Amino acid sequence: MDYAENYERCCKEKTTFLQQQFINVLSKKAQEAGQDSHKMWSLKYLMDHYFQNQSGLKVMDCGAWDGWFLSYETPAISQRIALDFDAHYADQLRSKGIDFILADMEQGKIPVASESLDLVAMTSTLEHLSCPEHIATEIRRVLKPGGIAFITVPDIMKYKFNFWNDITHKRPFTIHSLRFLFESHKMETLKLIPYNHNLFIAGNLFPEPIHNFMMSFRANALMYIGRKPA
Repeated sequence: MDYAENYERCCKEKTTFLQQQFINVLSKKAQEAGQDSHKMWSLKYLMDHYFQNQSGLKVMDCGAWDGWFLSYETPAISQRIALDFDAHYADQLRSKGIDFILADMEQGKIPVASESLDLVAMTSTLEHLSCPEHIATEIRRVLKPGGIAFITVPDIMKYKFNFWNDITHKRPFTIHSLRFLFESHKMETLKLIPYNHNLFIAGNLFPEPIHNFMMSFRANALMYIGRKPA
């Protein structure tokens, strides 16, 4: 199964008129900041909140798909790494200066050295894996002390049976199970809140309190940010 190609064809939602207006504004702001894409705001949010005044950072996106999460370019990041079991976008990612690793996390491994990464992201990926306990162990292993994990998953309490519309979904999560998964693997929870990707991105146009308030609307997913204790 060519997952990347079929996901884009079958599962990617069409952009609404209102979403397109936000994209236009965010694209303009991204260009003003010297960036190529409006998709840069998630990684920029993490850099601004958890990595201020740091440099030489190594960032990995697990289940990277087309690499949208890694689109933010900043001198603070010395290496951007995309990991996926599908090489559909590998050449495109490398052309953008993003290192690509072909690996199947269903084997329970993230094939990089221990304590080598400052940030591990996994957006809408953990629910596709049958071994989240092994992956949580691996995330903690590959993070440097003080490193950050950024995880988003569907909230089964909101999706209910629609969770299974994607035939590759394997493990549903609630806010309690997500916390338990990472805290039982000795991660420190920094933020665990309802999450709507589009509103999370659009919220970057507003001050932080408004950003957080916006996230409470139509939030059918969960966002976990955790730190490996130093």
